[in-house]
Amino acid sequence: MLKALLTLIGIGGICGVFICNSFVDRIFIKLGESNGGKAHPEHRLPLQIGGASVFPVIVALYGWIPYSQWSVVLLLVAVGILGFVVMMIMVPLTSYVVDSFGLYSASAMTMVLIARCLGGTLIPLTIPPLTNAVGIGYGFLILAAICVALVPLPVVVMRYGMHWRQNSVYTRNE
Repeated sequence: MLKALLTLIGIGGICGVFICNSFVDRIFIKLGESNGGKAHPEHRLPLQIGGASVFPVIVALYGWIPYSQWSVVLLLVAVGILGFVVMMIMVPLTSYVVDSFGLYSASAMTMVLIARCLGGTLIPLTIPPLTNAVGIGYGFLILAAICVALVPLPVVVMRYGMHWRQNSVYTRNE
């Protein structure tokens, strides 16, 4: 079962990378053309917004499927979709950070990786106490609610990011 889960999350992730590689640049160019030929790093974020919108649903399903004792096949499909959605969030984020920070992009990517690693370490440590307190289904619903609260972040960055970048010495366009 674990081997199937790891395989499907990997397959989902690979599909997500292929989709992102196919569409991130196309969307970037299209949004740049509609903006008078001037593309901004924030134009890399639409796929991330879509992925962030779907992510809470997948997190909720990941916990609710075992809680409701639904089919294992449905859990495997949810895990595959989870891998896909994680890549739909991370690939545009990586492109955005590299485009935004230019000369300082290595330092910025280091901070993104540190934050991702901290999340990958601390979130699994919170899941057992949470699911023991409220049950696996409701525990993952709480995590999904936290994810819903974070969905507006890429939208806000897409809307105000260019202004914020101009106020920083490290990301200002000359």
